[in-house]
Amino acid sequence: MWPAVWLLLAAPWLLLGSTVAKVAPTYAAHILEHVRPQAPAEVQLKAALEVIARTIGPEQARHFTVQINSSLERNSFHILKETETVPVQIIASSGVAATKAFYHYLKYSCHCLVAWEGSQLELPSPLPTVNVTVVAPSSFVYYQNVCTWSYSFSWWKWSQWRSHIDWMALQGITLSLAPFQEDVWTELYLEYNLTLPQIENHLSGPGFFAWQRMGNVRGWGGPLTKSFAQFSSNLQQRIVKEMRRLGMVLALPAFAGHLPVPFRTLYPNITFTDVPVWNSFPPQYASPLFLDPTEPLFGELGSRFVERMIERYGTDHIYFADPFNEIDPVSAGGRYLQAVASSIYGAMVSVDPAAVWLLQGWMFVKNPFWSDRAISAFLTAVPIGRLLVLDLQSEQFPQYVRTGSYAGQPFIWCMLSNFGGTLGMLGSVENVYRGVREARSNGNGSYTMLGTGITPEGINQNYGLYEFALEMGWYGDGATAIPGTEQWFNEYSVARYGPRAAGSAGQRAWDVFRRTVYNYVGLERMHGKYTFNRRPSTKISPWVWYNETTFNEGLQLLLTFAGTGPSCNALCRYDVVDGTRQFAQNVADRLYLTLMDDYKGRRYAEFRQHATQFLTLLLELDQLLQTEDHFLLGRWLEAARSFGETGLERQKYEYNARIQLTLWGPQGQIVDYANKQWAGMVADFFLPRWQLFLGELDLALATNGTISDTKIRDQVFRNVELPFTTDNKRYATVASGVDPVRLARSFYEKWSRSLAGLKELPTVAPQRSHRVKQRSRWFS
Repeated sequence: MWPAVWLLLAAPWLLLGSTVAKVAPTYAAHILEHVRPQAPAEVQLKAALEVIARTIGPEQARHFTVQINSSLERNSFHILKETETVPVQIIASSGVAATKAFYHYLKYSCHCLVAWEGSQLELPSPLPTVNVTVVAPSSFVYYQNVCTWSYSFSWWKWSQWRSHIDWMALQGITLSLAPFQEDVWTELYLEYNLTLPQIENHLSGPGFFAWQRMGNVRGWGGPLTKSFAQFSSNLQQRIVKEMRRLGMVLALPAFAGHLPVPFRTLYPNITFTDVPVWNSFPPQYASPLFLDPTEPLFGELGSRFVERMIERYGTDHIYFADPFNEIDPVSAGGRYLQAVASSIYGAMVSVDPAAVWLLQGWMFVKNPFWSDRAISAFLTAVPIGRLLVLDLQSEQFPQYVRTGSYAGQPFIWCMLSNFGGTLGMLGSVENVYRGVREARSNGNGSYTMLGTGITPEGINQNYGLYEFALEMGWYGDGATAIPGTEQWFNEYSVARYGPRAAGSAGQRAWDVFRRTVYNYVGLERMHGKYTFNRRPSTKISPWVWYNETTFNEGLQLLLTFAGTGPSCNALCRYDVVDGTRQFAQNVADRLYLTLMDDYKGRRYAEFRQHATQFLTLLLELDQLLQTEDHFLLGRWLEAARSFGETGLERQKYEYNARIQLTLWGPQGQIVDYANKQWAGMVADFFLPRWQLFLGELDLALATNGTISDTKIRDQVFRNVELPFTTDNKRYATVASGVDPVRLARSFYEKWSRSLAGLKELPTVAPQRSHRVKQRSRWFS
């Protein structure tokens, strides 16, 4: 049998045992040398110059010269400007190293910034002199999570990708994903005798591609239209071409073993197993098949898929596949796990002998199924150096230590930080700073770390933290090393707000944020810890990991800076809204705790007063969010609707967009997981839920009755949540025009006066069961 042959080929590696980790770093690095930029130097040069011109304009771009020298050390650059009258000279190992060099100069010589939510590009004149050389300690600087394509990129067109690729280039990102694959699978399924209706029942809608690809769901949010599939294929071809022009490397999808249910009927003599039901999804959307890895069909299908992907998108010899994302294998036996890994990799290498498998290490996190023995069996079934693991949430739950540095396989240290694209100022910047340095400087060479990266499930929040993590991948020891988080954030705030921010209240505000919201060091999961954007209940336990008073002082400093003349640029205004939103979130948490005390103490008058405050807070927060383009529900919904060619298609895409933010599954299987604190959503989704809930509590107090959380939850589902997912109300796509700084200052002054009478938030996470259930590890 084909898989058995591959096991024999892999056998020498399986015999290395405990000596693997000692030889892996040198060997792995040597093996992965072939995963490099493939575009000619002149192509990378042209692409880099285009990024520079798009960033600062053609006129300013004339002050920069670029050379690409691929013989330089990997991921390195030199910047030289000896006098004020000569151009800035950049010599770099690749196009992306050149754009990183350009951004290094922009940020650290000119105090400029390019972020997701805008740019500050006030270049000095004349341009300052510089003489700096950087050799990155990382072979790879990685970006993206398979979920980002659903939580953030679902409705992007080329215009968004054009600017985002420029940002990626400026950040020096060298490795990323090209995940679209549904067009190829449609072709293959037809060749294996599936009908179009059967394929349509399997492929999910755009808002849920990520989980259909990983075998968690099937058909949810679908069917996938032919026009969207064609658009996505064409878009990916443009994305891949542009990234490769810059010298980036793209990972293509490979076959992980998941197949549509009709395969069982069409091929009755082949062994399939049902994928475990994920998050209680109903039968019509759950449990695709998993093809037994010992079946010859596994290698046949897998190799044909990889072959088609290469024909369509070319190859950089790296492929990603995640067979067990939050679903357990059917067997914990070593032979079975070896067979799965061998078959997945074998399908790649049968088409591309230089193939490298990129694997998310997420399946090992908080999952008792994966014992040390099981992990070793799975990882060592692939030759050392041909399996590159993303240690997906290294800042909080690193797995490289417990897994023996992934049994000798190379890995990338990644910061995840965000789940579902939810908002909320949070992060673990000191963990990132300490963790990357510790993994990189391991004295005995037992860690096989080849780079760093960021793997957020959703972007467009907490931008500074992501830029910090990416810079940790480029700056190691020596003169260009990041000296510490305090200095980095001091420089970041000046780059973000412009030279006038140096020594200002704005700079001091960021130091406060660094020490509070961005300094979480515990192990409690940070997703969904807020109150007003959660389904109402009497059992919510809000808490904070930082000193609220100190954070509020930081917000006051930012509001002071923002109110002083022309100091507050677009990025500053964004931060004012975001920081005030965080403050409102904390006020709501405290109001909730106070309300619950009022209710339990049967203090009706106090309850009504605080309930009115709570609802008023949400209304006023919605008005504040309307002042900033990046906090508008309408932009997300209109982007989704824009893909529809008919009224029915527009309605379907909007349903994808709405239900992902709210119920996620058809009966609220993962309710609120990906919610957003956006204008429109606060007023028309969060607020009505709390109006209903608080109304029921009010009635219970007035009549000396009791309430049932279960009954209220059902009412909320029927009367608010479900109707919202199918509503067609249009929302604003541009900000209201009201001055956000003035409104934020008024909001803060009003609500800060109310804090004295409210219950304080605990700063220790509530005790809760640590019993792990596979299907609810992250979505509870």
